[in-house]
Amino acid sequence: MKITDISIKRPLAVSMFFLAFIIFGFISLTKLPINMLPNITFPMMMVMTSYPGAGPEEIETEVTEGLERILGTVSNLDKITSTTAENSSMIMLQFEWGTDLDAAGNDVRDKLGIAIPYLPDAAEDPLIFKFDISQQPVVMYNVLGEIDQLELYEIVEDISDKLQRVSGVAASFNMSEEAKEIQIKLDPLRLKGTGITPDHVSAVLRMQNVNYPLGSVEDGQKVYILRTVGQYKDIGDIGKTVVGNNNGIPILLSQIADISSQPAEQTFVSRTNGIQSIWGFVQKRTDANTVTVCNNVIRRLDEIKKELPPGVKIDIVFNQADFIIKSVRGTANTLIIGAILAIIILFLFLGSFRSTLYVAVAIPITVFSALFLMYVSRMSLNIISLGGLTVAIGMVLDSAIVVFEAIFRKREKGKEAATAASEGTQEVGTAITASTLTTVAVFLPLLLVGGFASFFFRELALTVTFALISSLIVALTIVPMLSSRFLKIKKQEQKRGLAQHFDSFYSKIEQRYTKGIGWALRHRKTVIFSTLGVFIVSLFLVPFIGTEMTPETDEGEIIVKAEMPVGTNLETTNKAIVQLEEIILREVPEADIIATSIGSGSGMMAIFMGTSGPHSAQIYIELVDRGDRKRSDKDIMSDLRTKVSNIPGLEVFFSGGGMEEFFGGKPIVVKIIGYSIEKARALAEELMEKLKGVKGLVDLQSTLGEGKPEYRLVIDRQKAAQFGLTPFQIGSVLRSRVEGVVVSQFREEGNEYDIRIMTDKKYRDNLFKIRSMTITTPFGEVPLRNFVKDTIAVGPVIIEHEDNFRVVSISGNIEGRDQGSIARDVQKILDETKTPVDFELELSGGFEQMQESFKDLGFVILLALVLVYMIMVGQFESFKEPFIIMFTVPLAFIGVLWMLFFTGTTINMQSLVGVLLLGGIVVNNAIVYITYTNQLRREVGLPLLEAVVEAGRIRLRPILMTALTTSCGLIPMALAIGSGNELRAPMARAVIGGLMVSTFLTLVFIPTLYAIIEQRREKKQAKEVERR
Repeated sequence: MKITDISIKRPLAVSMFFLAFIIFGFISLTKLPINMLPNITFPMMMVMTSYPGAGPEEIETEVTEGLERILGTVSNLDKITSTTAENSSMIMLQFEWGTDLDAAGNDVRDKLGIAIPYLPDAAEDPLIFKFDISQQPVVMYNVLGEIDQLELYEIVEDISDKLQRVSGVAASFNMSEEAKEIQIKLDPLRLKGTGITPDHVSAVLRMQNVNYPLGSVEDGQKVYILRTVGQYKDIGDIGKTVVGNNNGIPILLSQIADISSQPAEQTFVSRTNGIQSIWGFVQKRTDANTVTVCNNVIRRLDEIKKELPPGVKIDIVFNQADFIIKSVRGTANTLIIGAILAIIILFLFLGSFRSTLYVAVAIPITVFSALFLMYVSRMSLNIISLGGLTVAIGMVLDSAIVVFEAIFRKREKGKEAATAASEGTQEVGTAITASTLTTVAVFLPLLLVGGFASFFFRELALTVTFALISSLIVALTIVPMLSSRFLKIKKQEQKRGLAQHFDSFYSKIEQRYTKGIGWALRHRKTVIFSTLGVFIVSLFLVPFIGTEMTPETDEGEIIVKAEMPVGTNLETTNKAIVQLEEIILREVPEADIIATSIGSGSGMMAIFMGTSGPHSAQIYIELVDRGDRKRSDKDIMSDLRTKVSNIPGLEVFFSGGGMEEFFGGKPIVVKIIGYSIEKARALAEELMEKLKGVKGLVDLQSTLGEGKPEYRLVIDRQKAAQFGLTPFQIGSVLRSRVEGVVVSQFREEGNEYDIRIMTDKKYRDNLFKIRSMTITTPFGEVPLRNFVKDTIAVGPVIIEHEDNFRVVSISGNIEGRDQGSIARDVQKILDETKTPVDFELELSGGFEQMQESFKDLGFVILLALVLVYMIMVGQFESFKEPFIIMFTVPLAFIGVLWMLFFTGTTINMQSLVGVLLLGGIVVNNAIVYITYTNQLRREVGLPLLEAVVEAGRIRLRPILMTALTTSCGLIPMALAIGSGNELRAPMARAVIGGLMVSTFLTLVFIPTLYAIIEQRREKKQAKEVERR
């Protein structure tokens, strides 16, 4: 090959070329950003609208439905779902993969601009959030202190402002509620007889608290800006506001209301390890290095800690840099151990340090070349891309081994060094090029086909591709160059120690293989049908292996969600959660941090806290490192389930954090699609009872639940009209008295606080007082009961929509069984359940995403095998040999199934990627074997059966070497050694199992099949000759 001859003739030029790549790779290593995962932007957006004081049904009709209708017209929209709860509406927009989210975001903003004018006055403007992995908080901290809540809030606000200025930080915010507000509590008794209404007071305050620009005026040579100054400077100014008059005497606001600066009404409580706290979050910029940003933030927090007042401290709840560094170090160690194991295998086979070095040089060159290409491709170091390097570490030796073994045999036959290097490489160059291309080709469909799996594994595919292409170039240049310069063959070279024993062991293997292949060729039907039988038997293992989206991982995080009966107030819920916290503290000594959030809050809290009202709470438990505890997170959750069931009225649900939340949320979700809430509730209760009998399905929870008690005031329109009132006017007045209305803002020392007008709580703290309220009409004060009928009803806590249809979800976690088996049992129950005519049942959740990902990966694997076959047809210029070689794929599948079965590993995304990888690897040995068999028949003239046996004997060593180096390189990953390898272990196990079994059967089955087909061809040709 020309590239080989050039490298032999110009060794220094080639050496400098690769040295440059090593230098560039080392520089790239220092510049590559380090992140947890690839920068995947999910094709999803969330539109959140806060509507304080409103119930789910009210928000559904006034906010959610209108926004859904207009947002449903956005381009490339795949699905639209919504969750409407007390105080908030959250609409999820799911686009087709590959959609330009910037353009989609602009489209969403335009649609919202049309809808905003039609939203209720009390509703806040919708906020848009993109689902970008890089925008997830990289640091979460808690500020704890047993001090006044307002003071703690001000400290946290100051900390957030300081962290915002840290380099690389995109946003710094906290989860506290508005610390304080100016409350104007109207006294109905003092208002009586004045003719002043709450609406009138609100209007006066809005007009009084303003600074108004007037333009500019020239006076002589100067230009002055004119403005009126009317904003309130202190609370006293607010009290002096004239809101009416009594016979010409001004009525001041302070005469009819109590005005004070007070903490906002509490709807949210947070604690860390039992002490009141406020959560803080830090997001990084998309292009920033995660580790660098986290370290800068932690360093700044350390500085801030020194400035805190006594009794206040900061705890770091989550630092993504810690997990990234552990994962990167773990993966790097896995890579190094794998490389060492592969080199040991090389040494055992070659028996010489010098020969081993000629081949092992491929490892550093390909690794640094891959790092350089990763930097050029704007990738990052993460657990996926590093996993690609780890997968490739054993494979990069394959081409070098085959080339070196061919050169070595030429030298043993007496060829000159340069000639042997050139001819040996020429002999196998086409085969190893085709082998490399088949391995690279399996990833091409993964890059072309859309879907989550494609985007998630893209960087793994690119990393492996970079490494393999680099290794091919090394095999065709560096290996022959070094061999031509330094490879010397000594007569009767004596091997000593371990090498001698291994050489003796290998000789016995070679002898037995030669006898075995001879027996196989004499008993061809036995070999073929036995292999077919093993394949069929292996397929029966599939139901016992099970399926799931991703393998179970222990990331040391537990999320506990707890709920009291709907309608329970915050104080009562808090007391129950205190009991739950005490149980966790007692039963989980492995807990490092226990962070609790109770209540719903609003705005950002409603997004991050995952709670749905004052009756609900969430506890985040961070465990100590896995090496410092005996129990896994799943064991701890299982033990806790039995301990927390005795708290009166409290339902508790568990889930893992980290990757479990990342990959689709709850693994099993049943959707009840239909409009009637009453029918949905009955159907949900029936299904809940049935699903409790499914083995392994735990933490069952319905979004509909038991419903929240509502006190409904039904307005008699005719009676209201007699008093000159409309339902809107009545609702507006009552809302201002009960919930209160924010009418303006009060500015003080750079801070802005709401001015809320409301009725004093002592006049509205029970249903009787609400019923006794009066409404001001043109005919005077009229009791509410004159035109309103009251009734107590039960309303939903959460209302979900999917594509504009109401949906009730029943979700659950899995324990002790695989996801696929549980899903089949659930689907059977759904099929047997009778539903009303206008209702449908659907199995969804993580299982739905698993099915979609499996479907995508299945198509990718099929397309990859077609590409592999096409490449081999191009190499052999024949359809026959590639057809024979493709039988190595089902042979590999035998090994995959048995390996997964014996290791207790499920069929999941990672193991399927292993199968995909095998599709390009297992054909390599067969390509090398058949290529050499054809050479022996065409160039040497050996008969068919003799060529089959001789090719097997000669190629046995390189085939075993490549299989063992690849497998040994993956052993650390398969054993899940190091942080982050739990997620990749199934892929490594699938490759090792498939490769080892395929290698063994390839050495027996493929020669047998080749002999059968070739003999038939020869007989057919002989008959044609006889006819002529």
